[in-house]
Amino acid sequence: MKSENLTGTDAEHPASGTIKVEGDTVLLENVNITEAPDGRVILTKDFDETTGVNLGKLQGFTGSHQYSIPEGTASSKYNTVLIWCDQFKVPIGKAEL
Repeated sequence: MKSENLTGTDAEHPASGTIKVEGDTVLLENVNITEAPDGRVILTKDFDETTGVNLGKLQGFTGSHQYSIPEGTASSKYNTVLIWCDQFKVPIGKAEL
């Protein structure tokens, strides 16, 4: 299991909570994320959303949520989880695992 604190990307986008990768699941625990339109959870390498795996729409800006990593995805090759605003193409939260 990998676990790391979720942080915001700048002063306009604060975020907190814990992100864990357990097997084929990404867990967001006790998160508090700045609200933004079209939030996504992306498993990436080195914060590069263009080569990451989109795990789906952000289920909520507070609380705890889980996302399945698609079958056949080698989660060990990714080292970052991004909370991404797809409408404005900006990260709003991150955790380097």
